[in-house]
Amino acid sequence: MKKRIFEEAEAMGAEFIRLDVEMSGIFQRPSGLERRRPDWRQLDGVLELAREHHLRVLGVLTAMPSFLSTCPGRPADTFRCPPADAREFGRLAGEIAEHAKDTVHYWEVWNEPDAGWAFVGTPEQYAAMLSAAHDAIKARVPGAEVVLGGIQNPRDPSWLERVFAAPRADAIHKFDIAAVHLRGPVDLVVNRYREFRAWLRGRGFQGPLWVTEHAYPADSAYQVDPAFSGGDAAQAAYLTRSLVDLGEAGARQVFVTLSDEGEGPYATEGVVHIDDAPGTPATRRLSFAAVRRLAMNWDQVMGWRRDQRESERLVRHHHAVAAVEAGEARIARVRLAQARALVPDAQHDVAAAARSSKQRLLRRLANARALVASWRTSMLWHRAYSHWQQTLAAEQRLAVETLKKRIAGTP
Repeated sequence: MKKRIFEEAEAMGAEFIRLDVEMSGIFQRPSGLERRRPDWRQLDGVLELAREHHLRVLGVLTAMPSFLSTCPGRPADTFRCPPADAREFGRLAGEIAEHAKDTVHYWEVWNEPDAGWAFVGTPEQYAAMLSAAHDAIKARVPGAEVVLGGIQNPRDPSWLERVFAAPRADAIHKFDIAAVHLRGPVDLVVNRYREFRAWLRGRGFQGPLWVTEHAYPADSAYQVDPAFSGGDAAQAAYLTRSLVDLGEAGARQVFVTLSDEGEGPYATEGVVHIDDAPGTPATRRLSFAAVRRLAMNWDQVMGWRRDQRESERLVRHHHAVAAVEAGEARIARVRLAQARALVPDAQHDVAAAARSSKQRLLRRLANARALVASWRTSMLWHRAYSHWQQTLAAEQRLAVETLKKRIAGTP
C-alpha cells in the first residue's frame, strides 16, 4: 500500500508527499526499561520509497510515545496527549530529524493541534512542544525547516493566539513555515487563506503559509460549492480552480489528498482510489489528471492567470475611458445644438443690417458657423474614440475567456 501511494504521487507530478512520522513507533520503551534503541525500520522504509520516487518529504511528527504521554492511563488518548516533558519531546524530534536528514528537510510539529481529535493538550503545552522541537531540530540539522502544525480552524485564531502568547516559549519565532488546512467553497477557501496569512503577518510572522491539507469530494452528496456539483467532473474542475486561485493568493505549496479514506466526505476526497488488495490497479479520478496537468505545467498556468488578470484590468480601463469619452461626446452634442441655434439669428441680422454694419455681422455669422463645425468635430471624435475603446474592451474580454479556458483545460 505504501509503495502504491508513492507511485501514484510520483505519477501525479507531486513535488512533496506528506507523511505521518509516528514517534510512538520509533521510540518504544517496554515496562521496566529506562532506555531502548530506536526502531527505524518503518521510517527507513518510507525514506527509501521517497528517494526511489523522487519525492520530497514533509514529515509530520505525531503520536506521542506512551512513556512520554501525560495520560498513559488512557490508551485511547495516549497518542494525542501532550508530553510530560517538552524538552524530552524536543530531543526525540531532533533525533528523528538527524536520522532522516539526508532525505527529509521539512518537519511539521503535530497535525491539527487546535483540533480536539488530534491533540488534547492546551495551547501553552503545544507552544512548549513547538519551541523544544524547533530548537532541537535546528541544533542537530541546522538546514532543516520547521513547520507549524496545520491549523484546522483558521476562522478562529484564538487558540493560536494563546500559543504565541505562551510565556517563555517564543512560539512565533519557532517555525519557518506556517500551515493551514482548507476545505469548502472555492471563494471561502481563498479568502480564508488570505485572511489567515494577514493575521499571521499582523503577529510578526512574515514567512510562507502552506496549505498542508486541501481536498474536495467526488461524491455530489458532499459537494458544498454550488458552482462545483455533479460528481467526478465537478471535483476536477474545483481542484483546478482552487489550486490556481491559492497559487495566485501566494500559497507556495498545496497538498491535495491523494487517496480516499474515512467516511462521509472524506471517503471520496482523494483523486485516486487504491484498493487494499495487492495487485489491484489504482482507480484514478478525473481530478487526478487535472491536478497532474497543473503540477506539470504550473509556471505556464500561472502565467496565463497573470495574463488573465492583466486583460481584466485592461477591460476595466477601456470601459472607463469609453465612459469618459461618451460623456464628452454628450457635452459636445449639447454645445453643438447651442451653436447651431446661433446661426439663424446671425443670418437674420446680416440680412436686415445696413451696408455699414454688414461686415461685422458677417464675421459674427462666420464665427457661429465655425463654432458649429468645431463642436461637430469634437462630438464625432469623442464618439469614435469611445467606440474604439469599447472595441478594445471587447477584445480583452475575449482574451479573458480564452485564458480562462486554457487554465481550466477546456477546449
